[in-house]
Amino acid sequence: MKPLNVAVPPPPTIKSDFSTFESPIDLNQPFQGDSPDSDEEGGRYIVGDHLYNHEMYGSLRKGGAVDWYSMECLGLAAATFTSMFSYQSLLTVLQPMMNTQFNLSKQEVTAVYRLVQMPMALSFLFGLLSDCYPIMGLRRKGYMILGCIINAVSIFIIGGLSAHFESQTNAKDRSSTLIAIAIVMSGFASIGCIITYLCVHTRAIELSQRESLRDRGAIQASYLIFRRYVSLLCTAFALSTVGTSGTPHVSLSTSMLILGVISLLPLPLVFRYWREEVYSLNTSMKIRGQIFWKIMQQKAVWRIMAFIFFFTLFLGIKFSDSTGVVRAWAGAATDNSLLVKSINDVVMMLTMYVWRYLFMNRLWPSFFGMAPVLQIVPHLLIASLVTFDGVRDRYLYRSIYSMTAIADGIGLLNTIVPVTEIVQEGSEGALVGLTLTLQRCVNIFVDTNSVGLFRGDNFYTPAEMKRDTSSAHWDVLLSLILNFGINALAWVGLFFLPSQKLDAQQLRMYGGFTKAASGTIIALCLSFFVYGLTVTLLTFIPGASCLRLVGGAGCS
Repeated sequence: MKPLNVAVPPPPTIKSDFSTFESPIDLNQPFQGDSPDSDEEGGRYIVGDHLYNHEMYGSLRKGGAVDWYSMECLGLAAATFTSMFSYQSLLTVLQPMMNTQFNLSKQEVTAVYRLVQMPMALSFLFGLLSDCYPIMGLRRKGYMILGCIINAVSIFIIGGLSAHFESQTNAKDRSSTLIAIAIVMSGFASIGCIITYLCVHTRAIELSQRESLRDRGAIQASYLIFRRYVSLLCTAFALSTVGTSGTPHVSLSTSMLILGVISLLPLPLVFRYWREEVYSLNTSMKIRGQIFWKIMQQKAVWRIMAFIFFFTLFLGIKFSDSTGVVRAWAGAATDNSLLVKSINDVVMMLTMYVWRYLFMNRLWPSFFGMAPVLQIVPHLLIASLVTFDGVRDRYLYRSIYSMTAIADGIGLLNTIVPVTEIVQEGSEGALVGLTLTLQRCVNIFVDTNSVGLFRGDNFYTPAEMKRDTSSAHWDVLLSLILNFGINALAWVGLFFLPSQKLDAQQLRMYGGFTKAASGTIIALCLSFFVYGLTVTLLTFIPGASCLRLVGGAGCS
């Protein structure tokens, strides 16, 4: 029998563009056809969604990728501006107001400053609320506008009270009730800022999930870079209003009123150009809470929470008094604080650009592992040079110490990059809010102890430091080495971090559950928050304000 000479055509070349896959396949729907679709004009064959695991190889959310610098993101950019500008400028103007108008001691000013920032710990509750009860069907836009209005109204009230205080020539005539109202309104203004921040942060993550696997992270970088630009504008606002000389260029009440107006200016753009999906059905807090309780038990979720916890805690601990001594010895103690802040913003901005174009698709541990290195090594180098009187030059000090801002830039990414891969539709606000709550509770703990356990006089004698003695050199340097050792513990968090995007998705789908994780996360947040709140409130109790734990000089 003669063999058949039949030409077997080669298999078609499949050119897969992952950006074309938009939404996860519904496994309850039957397959539509059993062969690939073909594009006769271009000779391309596009395999149907059912032959690919969309969640691993394409975008994680339907809708298609968007460009940050486009009309579709104009509303989000406007909201990002008002959330960032309002919060930073609020803290900038509040600081001199508390020092001059509230009749508070230095210790009480620090405590009130912490109280104003504590509402961020409620991010989880606001996120869960927005997931359950959309305003006019909008989970982010409605709450964004509400938060902006709460912030602006509170700022106007604070401005009015400040004008009243300025009209009184005798500080002792100021009513303690009005001062308390001003502090409470500062808290409400902070709540408004936190709601807006939660909404824009969550929306940025939702849009990032619409990007393909290769490009996922581009809009995150643009979003974070834009926030640094707004931070530079905040510095310009502070320089033109509050100034750095101690005497404001304009009255504090006027600064507050200007801030309130600026925070409302972007609202028309938010109304017109903020675009998001409409959800017509509400979900009770009980049902959504039960669902999210199960989500927190996912191995992917609690491992990323553990990573954020270790990095936020151990990189956040800084012995600022010891650092201040080194800065004074280098002759940089009187440097313009706003200029230093601007330099740090620029360094963090450059870090975002480097991540976007060089590290976006590389292994996460190798990138995030550089944060402790870049926080420890430059600081240790310049501290060694200054303490032993090797080189005491303010410009060299600033040049080397500014490199530690790279670690701060990397830190901005750890609450958005891994979280994007595990956020599930319907619980975005709650999960993003949980990460912000965890981060804030840890920061409260660190800030509270910065004037207590981590005080400089726990490690060196201030009198010897002023005399610049050899023993003071060693005491200051050894305290910083202890600080660096604590910072190095942040590397423990890398053991919990997935290696990259696909690894995080695989862990979410197949990693299983840990029942104790939910309770552990909540208990950890509550413990840190209650500790910080208790220590802060002790500051206002005459019999307890002398405790060194709360920043006192010690009770006799």
